[in-house]
Amino acid sequence: MDSTSSWSWWDKSPFILLWSLLLSSILLKLGIGNSVVKESVVILPRFGVQLETHYRSGRVSRHFVPVSKIVKPVLLEHVSPVTCYWLLSMILQKEEELTPVFKELHPPLKMLVPIWKALCGAVSGDKDSSLHSSVEDYGQSVFS
Repeated sequence: MDSTSSWSWWDKSPFILLWSLLLSSILLKLGIGNSVVKESVVILPRFGVQLETHYRSGRVSRHFVPVSKIVKPVLLEHVSPVTCYWLLSMILQKEEELTPVFKELHPPLKMLVPIWKALCGAVSGDKDSSLHSSVEDYGQSVFS
């Protein structure tokens, strides 16, 4: 067998190594850049709600929902065979699906209840409601 007529494994290895490093760096950049670092909610009672998502890459995604478009904020329990957590979402006019307040992160119920109460107050203008206190009492008695 003539060694000059075909490449051996050792001749191809630098190219394979270069391509694998390039591909792994691209995949790593995509995976790390899209991971969420922080999510926040800014409630402006007469104007609306601004939802912010901060990514590890430094990118910030902001979404503003006018208060006139919010029908009702809802607090839901999500149960699956492997996880159980609470979700804070909003029912919006002319939208078929719920709009989640926190899309990636799942804060505990103790953190979600005050945000939910503030959203309810911003939408209705009413800060005291029997529904608010019953959910807060339920959350404190079960999860404390």
